[in-house]
Amino acid sequence: MSNALCNRCGEPVEDGYRFCMACGAPVETTSSEIDEPVPDGSQRLKLVVVRGDGGQTASYSLGGQEHIAGRDEGIILFPDDVTVSPAHACFFYREERLFVRDEQSANGTFIRVTAPVQLRDGDRFICGEQLLLFHSGETVESEPDTEGTFFFGTPLTSWEFRLTQILNGGIPGAVHCARKARVVIGREKADFSFPDDRFMSHNHAVVETRDSSAWLSDSGSRNGSFLMLRAGQEVPLTEGDYVFLGRQLMKITA
Repeated sequence: MSNALCNRCGEPVEDGYRFCMACGAPVETTSSEIDEPVPDGSQRLKLVVVRGDGGQTASYSLGGQEHIAGRDEGIILFPDDVTVSPAHACFFYREERLFVRDEQSANGTFIRVTAPVQLRDGDRFICGEQLLLFHSGETVESEPDTEGTFFFGTPLTSWEFRLTQILNGGIPGAVHCARKARVVIGREKADFSFPDDRFMSHNHAVVETRDSSAWLSDSGSRNGSFLMLRAGQEVPLTEGDYVFLGRQLMKITA
């Protein structure tokens, strides 16, 4: 008969066992970090860490009411991933549904796009290994310096929206100013191409404007497109959803 839950993954631990048989973590049966059980009738879900080749590694049972994931805080830990914040995201149940919320992490929490999602100015999303920043359309006007002289360069025109590649360290990389309503993102022969990205599909995703709004759609890519949660946003999760924390890709399973 089980009398304790693993403090790392939430799986039941049999009497007398010093290590969790699910994840290998040491058992501390007196720990005060064990969460309250989920209300009766709710589905117990798990987080499965997915490797780059699509295989699975660690599995974390979301058997409590609230679960913090981070580099060194909570029960879902990624101590070797410096892109994960100490307390990065929270997985919690509300009215028998699982939700995720970013905990003001440095790099954000990303959810895989399964249907077209509306973009707002400043939204970030991932395609392949590319972190992209969306800015809505602008009307740009040149301004003179203090002596009234205008800088000579390429003539400025307005655009529908702008996509900026964000490099490691937050440095801006390639920029695509969309002068048409629909932009294809992909590895080759796309409007915004990344030929060296092996995780990018040939036709990976589309950003387009319609009815004065911009929308992000995945084009059936192999590795998916992921939109970053906005500040304070709480998103419901179901079986089959994918979540990115730092470099960690996780799948929700039953």
